[in-house]
Amino acid sequence: MQTKTVILAGGAGVVGCQVAAILRRRQPDLRLVLAGRRLDAVQAAAAPLEAEAIRLNIDAPDLSGASRGAIIVGLANDLNDRLLTAALDAGSPYLDVTRWTSAQKQALTTVSAQGRPAAPVVFASSWMASTIGLIARDAARELASVERIDIGVLFGLADRAGPNSVAYMDRISTPFLTMEDGVWRERRGFRDGQVRDFGEGGPHRLYRFDTPDQANLPALTGARTVEARIAFDGQIETRLVHVLVASGVWKALSGPRFEKLRRSMLYNPGEGAAHRVRIELEGRDAQGETIRQTVQVVDPEGQTHLTALGAVVQIERLLGRLGPALEPGVHLGEAMPDPALATALLKSEGVCISG
Repeated sequence: MQTKTVILAGGAGVVGCQVAAILRRRQPDLRLVLAGRRLDAVQAAAAPLEAEAIRLNIDAPDLSGASRGAIIVGLANDLNDRLLTAALDAGSPYLDVTRWTSAQKQALTTVSAQGRPAAPVVFASSWMASTIGLIARDAARELASVERIDIGVLFGLADRAGPNSVAYMDRISTPFLTMEDGVWRERRGFRDGQVRDFGEGGPHRLYRFDTPDQANLPALTGARTVEARIAFDGQIETRLVHVLVASGVWKALSGPRFEKLRRSMLYNPGEGAAHRVRIELEGRDAQGETIRQTVQVVDPEGQTHLTALGAVVQIERLLGRLGPALEPGVHLGEAMPDPALATALLKSEGVCISG
């Protein structure tokens, strides 16, 4: 069998190290390459895994030395599409798990401008590397038609996290679109609070936020309404952010000048905390009867672990080892033909999915 190569751009980060460790355990025959700006950091991360290490600047990537057909995985923000463009130019399979909705739209424009890709290009940037969308799609298979999908996220402030993990918070006052009753409507982040029960995590008031799930799932499931809300497990922090956004203070603090202040409020990672997501689905069965179901998702190892597992799901898809091999072209992470394969992998790696 020909050795496959996977290059993890951002491989020394909090998520990248976990992706590398899981891949090495699950796919020991891979040629695994960790890449990053600081060669000493990627060498330290690669050594215990017997992986290779290379210096790679995402803003000026050089893939000339990469093996033909190597899978390029973006685990750090590629804000100017430089890594994406380099992968397209090289004809390499590409995976990105870092993009918020507008950045995903920007990337789709970049791909379209270059014509049909010579290899698969996968955008799996929905919540936790598209794991939640895949779980929702798996649950929705019991419905003949889907009317509504409601995603509630409980974010552990003490969880392990890299600095990019709260980048979306810089955009919470920026308007975004969601599908409601089949119509796209403009929303604002951290408004329209609703209480959701997370089982052992307790009840929390959640507020709207922008995530690609709300753009992708209506098309993939036919749902007429898809909404996502979030809260921090610290209710004081959740309330504070809501007040700052609703009062306009958060918008006034936007921009590079106040970036350190904004991040200090929400980026104080700890040793780890469980990541909890609640998915509600409503639809009709084959007889036309209304069906409602709730799925509780808990990763005891936290949100970075769940993100890493989502990346592994997509890498194994690109390797042709989790379902049929992907054809050249653009693919969404949630669009996996058989989402049950993804949920089975997640469960085997310790993620609790109940309901």
